[in-house]
Amino acid sequence: MSGAREGGAARAGALSRRAALARLALAISALALPFAAAGAARAEPPSPLMAVVSQKAAEVALVDIDARAVRAVIGVAAVPAGLAASPDGATLYVTHPDLSLVSRIDLAARRVTATFKAGLEPFGVAVTPDGRALLVSDWSGNALIRLDAATGAETGRVAIGKAPAGLVLDAAGALAYVADRESNQVSVVRVADMSRVATVPVGRAPFALALAPAGDRLYVANVQSGDLSILDTGVAPREIARVKVGLMPYGVAVTPDGSRVLVSNQQSGRLAVLDAGTRAIAPTLPRLGSFPEGIAVASPTRAAAVDWAEDEVVVVDIGTSAVLGRIKVGTSPRNLIAVPGGR
Repeated sequence: MSGAREGGAARAGALSRRAALARLALAISALALPFAAAGAARAEPPSPLMAVVSQKAAEVALVDIDARAVRAVIGVAAVPAGLAASPDGATLYVTHPDLSLVSRIDLAARRVTATFKAGLEPFGVAVTPDGRALLVSDWSGNALIRLDAATGAETGRVAIGKAPAGLVLDAAGALAYVADRESNQVSVVRVADMSRVATVPVGRAPFALALAPAGDRLYVANVQSGDLSILDTGVAPREIARVKVGLMPYGVAVTPDGSRVLVSNQQSGRLAVLDAGTRAIAPTLPRLGSFPEGIAVASPTRAAAVDWAEDEVVVVDIGTSAVLGRIKVGTSPRNLIAVPGGR
């Protein structure tokens, strides 16, 4: 009897210990759930494909910056420069200043489906939100041109400043902002009737520009004065600040939340990150390469720039300003954009 009682007590003790361990495991799991949920909340979807135009190679590459891989290469006409995507991500448009041409690329088919004439030296390009029209800056013609996206026919034109380069449309497609490089100004054009409604003096040789997501601020990279003009885009657009960012700022992009502005400096090869609120430059200035040009934001945490001299796409962590990797592309990459919905 004594042995039976001892065996029963042992079994009871073992059961008690197992129950206690089970309760402990459940408690640990319960504690871990909020952290797991937080990790899931922080998990970010894959970055969109980046379309990269390489000038000397005469090609557009579709680059997966997460995998550090080129997914496709599409040959285009000679000396491509600017590019833009349709809002649905199905079509790319590429300018060829030396040929007076714009190419249209079907991304699903991975090929050029049309080319059409556009002014004298089409350089910058943007697509209206409905995808029906293109806006093209004509470097030699000192004009902004509107084209029918389907046919390439010119549907409007307005004279602006000298050597218009980069351009951007507001979210509604109502206003176009154009960097008039040789006039040291930004032209503001009403797209509906193609009339210039304002000009805003900025630094020397404005080249690239980017709008804040809210549309209330326009950031303009001034190549020769080495600074970034910050414009209030209200009823009477005006420059409200000018911040030194480095040697020959050539590309500019804004994070999705509007909190930071990224600037690629061509001569120094450095990345400058501006706090949009304080207008302070982050102390870390990572080296992008020997001759970086365009820069684009891919996601809340990732950006990419092109290095003309090294034929590379440079992947950057926005939060830390660290260079995460480099991807070889065709000779002389000039510009890049994130393809909407592109994977």
